Amino acid sequence: MFRRSITPLLIGTFILRASSGASTVILGLFLAHFATPAPHMITNVQVGLLPVAFYSAELSLALFMGGLGDRWGRHRFMIVGPVFGLVHAALFFFTPAINPLPYLLSLQVLAGISGAMTTPAVLGYLADFTMYNQGQRMRIMSFYELVTTGGIAAGTVLGGFAWDHFKRYSFFLLALLYVIVSVCMALAPRVAQVVDRGSTRVVLARYLHILRTPRLFIFIPAWLCISALLGVWFSSQITFILSSPVHHPHQLLMGSLSGVGGGHLLSLMLGGFVLFFGLCLLFWAFFLNKVPRLRLMLLSIGGVYMACVALFGMNHVSGIWLYVWVPLLLLGTFAETSFAPSALSYLADISEDAAKDRGLLMGLYSVFLGLGQMLGNGLGGVFARDFGFDGLIYLTAILAAVALVSLLWLFKQEHPRLA
Repeated sequence: MFRRSITPLLIGTFILRASSGASTVILGLFLAHFATPAPHMITNVQVGLLPVAFYSAELSLALFMGGLGDRWGRHRFMIVGPVFGLVHAALFFFTPAINPLPYLLSLQVLAGISGAMTTPAVLGYLADFTMYNQGQRMRIMSFYELVTTGGIAAGTVLGGFAWDHFKRYSFFLLALLYVIVSVCMALAPRVAQVVDRGSTRVVLARYLHILRTPRLFIFIPAWLCISALLGVWFSSQITFILSSPVHHPHQLLMGSLSGVGGGHLLSLMLGGFVLFFGLCLLFWAFFLNKVPRLRLMLLSIGGVYMACVALFGMNHVSGIWLYVWVPLLLLGTFAETSFAPSALSYLADISEDAAKDRGLLMGLYSVFLGLGQMLGNGLGGVFARDFGFDGLIYLTAILAAVALVSLLWLFKQEHPRLA
């Protein structure tokens, strides 16, 4: 029954994530196209600034939008949020050829508003829908993870093909997808929501109490750093590096997909990787109850370093060594994907008694995710400018080290609870 009742929301989420995945690829190819005739117009640092603008808007508004959803109802935010994404996508077509950066940054702010309205509302809605059935909650969250990552994978494949066939008209296709998302969210059934009409001071006092919880405070650096890794590797920066006409004599991956048909190949590669990423997430979602969550998060850090070794090898040594690097990369990816479902479950454990403030808490999730990805994109642009593809690997290793220290400290605090 629950699958039928939330089917519109799952379909809408799939299409929303597909639009996001396609937008990342299309935007990267679009910016690389801008950079080809005039390299001084678009640089790695400027590419990194665009996600920074997006996440600045999203994280600064997520708590506010989540709180409004607590008071006014989340359903309407689920419907209106994609409308801002529609406007954002359509306006890319009119990007000026001269000094496009201010215009592009403004569009990213619109996308950030869309994310701030939609993500806390959807996650709060799912929490409300499964309020009285924890077993159902685990299954629904697993399906949510599957459509999220599957949508990103499908969108990543769609993005390259759309650009090769439609060029900048691809942005109108993205706008159409947002229309469909809004319709799907409108079709999602209404659910009972705990609404708090108390004063703003009381709500803020409750929320500050949650923020001061030691378990959450110690966990924040790890959450931010892993979110930053998503910003490093799941953004337009990697697309820009691989498809840019700029090559490096000692780094094989720099500009490796800049030739004819590069968009198709890039989409297939990234889409396949994201799909594998999503299947790993689904496995961990069902496996969470068998292994303590903190141990899974520590395992994920080991996976990050395995992936770093594999990527460094692929960037410098080709030929038969690919039979070593590719399996190592997949194994490392499998291990590192255990972090996301473990972290979300851990965050839910902390906030179990805050039903009145689900929107705010889901907004907090968006803040951690957005601030981390903003950090990763900003630093990623600087490291890519100075060290090329290797710079992204160096930055990944640094962020993983900070996350490891945070998790070890948290593990020490939680050890009596795990024993």
